[in-house]
Amino acid sequence: MMNILNRSITVSKALLIQQKLILILLAFSFTAYSSMTVSQRAGSTDISHLDRGIMLMFQGQTAAGIEELEQAIALGTNQPEAYYYLSMGYSEKELWNGVVDTTDQMLKLLIDDIEALYAKGRAHFNLGQWESASKALKQVVNQDPFHVRAQKTLGKTQIKRQDFAGAIESLTSASELNPASTIIWYNLGMAYLNQREYKTATECFEKAIQLAPSFPQPHYGLGTALLRSGKREDGQKSMAQFQYLQKMTAEHERLSRLTQENSEDITAWSSLAHLSMETQNYPFAVRAFEHCVSLEPKNATHRLGLSRAFMELGLLVPARESLFKAIEIQPDEPILYNTLGSTYAMQGQIQQAIVAFQRAVDLNPSEPYYHLNLGKLHQQMGDQKTAEYHFSAYKELKNVTSGGVPK
Repeated sequence: MMNILNRSITVSKALLIQQKLILILLAFSFTAYSSMTVSQRAGSTDISHLDRGIMLMFQGQTAAGIEELEQAIALGTNQPEAYYYLSMGYSEKELWNGVVDTTDQMLKLLIDDIEALYAKGRAHFNLGQWESASKALKQVVNQDPFHVRAQKTLGKTQIKRQDFAGAIESLTSASELNPASTIIWYNLGMAYLNQREYKTATECFEKAIQLAPSFPQPHYGLGTALLRSGKREDGQKSMAQFQYLQKMTAEHERLSRLTQENSEDITAWSSLAHLSMETQNYPFAVRAFEHCVSLEPKNATHRLGLSRAFMELGLLVPARESLFKAIEIQPDEPILYNTLGSTYAMQGQIQQAIVAFQRAVDLNPSEPYYHLNLGKLHQQMGDQKTAEYHFSAYKELKNVTSGGVPK
C-alpha cells in the first residue's frame, strides 16, 4: 500500500510540473508576453528566468536552457522544477557532477522523490561511483519495485561491484518488467556468466540476440559462455559474429559522422542505408533511404532500397508505393516487378503477384529466380503444367548461372 501511495505522490508531483509547463507554453504564445521586460512580469526576476529556462529546454535548446535555469537559481528561486529541468539538461550534456548537485538540492525540497533519486543514482553510475549509485538506486526500488530503469541500473552497478548474486536478483526483476529489453538480458547474461552458470547465461544472451541481432556485445557474451561450456565450434562462430558486428558498428559510426558533417553527401547516406539493411537495422534503413530519395528523387535504386526496408518491417503498403514510383522512373527494370510481386504474395494477393512476376520474367527471361517465384505461385493456384515449365526453366538457368542471386 505504501509503495502505491509513494508512486501516486510522485505522479502528482510530475503532473504539477507538467501543468506548470503547459501554462508557460500558453503564456509564451502571446506576443505581448514575450515582449515584456523582466520588471513588467508578475512575480520576481528569478521566475522569469525559470520560465524561459523550461521553455528553452522544451524547445531542445539545452545549453541556453541550462544558462537561464542556473541564473534563476543564482537569483534565489527555490522551486523544485528549476532543479528538475536543470538536472535533465546536465544529464543530456553528460555533466554528471552537475546532476548530482542539482538532485541533492531537489531532494531537500522533495524528500525521497523517486525520479530525483534515480537521476542521482544514474549520475553516480556514470561517474564510476558504484557505492553511491547503489545506495540511491536501492532507495528507488525499495520505494517502487516496479521502477524498471532503477532495477536495470542497479543490476549494472552490482555487476561493477562484483555483487553478481545481487545483480541477478535486480536484473531478473527488470526482465520481468520489461522482457523486450536487449540491455537487460545482456547484463543478466553477464551476471550469470560471472557466476559460472553458463547454461543460463547462454539462454540470456540468446534472448538478447533475438531482440537485437546487430548488437555486438551479446554475441561476445554468448561466445564466451559457449567456449567455457566446451562448445568450441559454436563459441568461435559467435566470436566471429561479434568481430564482424564490431566492424559494422564502427563503419556505421564513420558514415553517420559524414552525414552529420554534410547532410547532402549522397554516397555516405546510400552506404549508411545499405549497411543498416545488412545489420538488420531496418527502421534506420528506412530513414536513410528516405533521405537518399529526398536528395535524388529520380533514383529508382533508392526507392527500391526503401521498399525492401519497409518489407522487412512488414509495411507492405508503403513498400508498394515506393515501388510504383520507382517503376515510373524505370519502367523496364525487372527487379522492381519481382519485388512488387513479392509484396503481393506476402499479402496473399496471388493474381496480382503473378502479373508482377510475369512482367519480371518477360523483361529478363534468363534470371532463374524470377521463374522460381512464378512457378511457386502457379503451383499454389493449381496450374501444375505452367508451374513445371517455370521450375524447369529455373533449374536449367540455375546450372548456367551458377546460382547467382538476382540483382
